Amino acid sequence: MEKRTEWGQTVVHDDVLQAVAARAVLAVPGVVQMSQHGIGDNLNSLVRHELLNRGVRVSETGDGHYAIDLYVVLQYGIRIAQVGRQIGHEVNAALHEAVGAFPDHITIHVEGVRAVGEK
Repeated sequence: MEKRTEWGQTVVHDDVLQAVAARAVLAVPGVVQMSQHGIGDNLNSLVRHELLNRGVRVSETGDGHYAIDLYVVLQYGIRIAQVGRQIGHEVNAALHEAVGAFPDHITIHVEGVRAVGEK
């Protein structure tokens, strides 16, 4: 993400946005874990065991704007819509606090559900 003002230019790397979003998602009750999605996450998991940005995609939408895709596994028995709204709220707040800009949109992909304690 790149933001220009009359005082200069700020560039925030996608990894920072991904880490902030992932921490916000994992703090929401009912979220079991971030899900690996696609070959990029699978290749990265071979190199590093715990990735802070796993399950988060950042897309530039132009002119310093960005969008977020989240891939999550939720706890069995929770209300998915309610947890989804909470995830959106927490990620919006965390990203605005961290970088001073809201994402244009947040898309939440529920990749599965899991009973607590199940691997």
